[in-house]
Amino acid sequence: MTTDEVNAASDESIEEPTAEDSGDATQERPEVDDALLGQVTDEAEGDVRICLEWLQDELQTAKEDRLRALAEVKNNQRRATENEVRVSRAAVAGALRSILSTLDQLDLALVQNTADMTAEQFAQGVQLARDEFVKTLADLGARIIEPEVGDEFDPQRHEAMLQQPADDIASGCITMVMQPGFETDVHVLRAAKVAVAP
Repeated sequence: MTTDEVNAASDESIEEPTAEDSGDATQERPEVDDALLGQVTDEAEGDVRICLEWLQDELQTAKEDRLRALAEVKNNQRRATENEVRVSRAAVAGALRSILSTLDQLDLALVQNTADMTAEQFAQGVQLARDEFVKTLADLGARIIEPEVGDEFDPQRHEAMLQQPADDIASGCITMVMQPGFETDVHVLRAAKVAVAP
C-alpha cells in the first residue's frame, strides 16, 4: 500500500462530528458535591478508587485549612483593631498626663494672696505657666507658627483675617500677626491668623 493510499484510508476513518455529537458535548454537567463524590468513589475499583479517596482526603484537608485561614485573618483584624484603640487611648492619656504640670502651676498661682503681690509678679507667674505649657506642646510634637511681618502669606499655614496695606510691604505679604498658630510635622493644628497686604 502506498503512502497516498494510507493517507486516504486514514481520512476515511476520521468521522466529522455531527450536530448530535456537539449537542452531547454541551450538556450540563451534574453538580459535584460530597454525596456525588462519595457515590462515584464507592462505585470505583482498584487504583481509580484509591486515587479518588486520596483526592477526597486532600479536598477535606484543603477545606479545613481554608476555614482555619479565614478564622486567623478575622482574629488578626480584631486584634489589630483592639491594638489601634489601645495605642490611641495610651497616646491621649500620655498627652493629658503631660499637661497636668501646667494645671498645677495655674492652681498654685490662684491660691496666692494677690494682696501681697504686684501686677508684675502675677504676670510673671502667668508667663511661667505659659512657658511650661509651650514646652509641653513641644514635647508632644507641636510647634508655634509665628510668622514675621513681611513674610510671604502661606495659605497652608496662615489664615488671612483682613487685608491691610502697610508701607514697604509687598502685596501678598503679612502686615500683622493677630494670633499665632500651631503645627506638627504632618498637620496644621491651627493656622496663624494674619493681616495681608492687598
